[in-house]
Amino acid sequence: MGFFSKLFSDQSDPSERQIKRALKQVIQMHGEAATRVGAMERLASWRTPEAASALLRRFTVQTPQASMDLEEKQYAVRLLANMGRIAVQPILSYISAEPDVTYPVRALREILPSDEFHKCLMDILASLSTGYTRWPEAKAVFIAHLSDEAFAQVAETVLRSLEDEDDDVCIAAIDYLARNGDETIREKLIQVFLDAESRPRVRGRILDHFCEKEWPVKGYRKKMEEAISLPFYLTSKGTVKRKSE
Repeated sequence: MGFFSKLFSDQSDPSERQIKRALKQVIQMHGEAATRVGAMERLASWRTPEAASALLRRFTVQTPQASMDLEEKQYAVRLLANMGRIAVQPILSYISAEPDVTYPVRALREILPSDEFHKCLMDILASLSTGYTRWPEAKAVFIAHLSDEAFAQVAETVLRSLEDEDDDVCIAAIDYLARNGDETIREKLIQVFLDAESRPRVRGRILDHFCEKEWPVKGYRKKMEEAISLPFYLTSKGTVKRKSE
């Protein structure tokens, strides 16, 4: 019998006390790695939503040794993915409320079909855009995990993120849209650029994409000439270039 066959064989549901004990070991950042990993494996083997929720808490702590921390978190992703749909709702609850969402999102992507995965991320992004969140960086992570193939499905949601007050979220949306966009996106990014007078990072990222894609600023040349500053400039053809140092 293979490792995961043993790991996920049928077992009786754990008690609340067992889960609490395993959770305590999972988040003991100064404890032995073997103890943490063993507790992670026990939680995964129990295959209950409560056990998945406890396993997810591994992403809330960081051990002193960075390489070990990375390996354990990657392993936690594998364990969650192999729990399958039992872990989906706990993951969704976690990423809707916690700041460090990168690893749980990876696990969710491995569990769900593409369409369902992207719908989950869009639903969370939509809910976060209508209210206050203490961790806007999570929204940038969600956008970064959207595949290019899902552009038609997610474009409207990502477009709304261009209005986000957090630069990292706005830049994540700019990157995704510029990579997949058409004429409509070109004009939208020009408007965002013109409105971002006090946001140099946002303006710089937009101009980087215009340089790379050789998009013209037609229809907005006068306004763009007034707004663009070195090291960027407009060519006679109305495309954006960066001066070489």
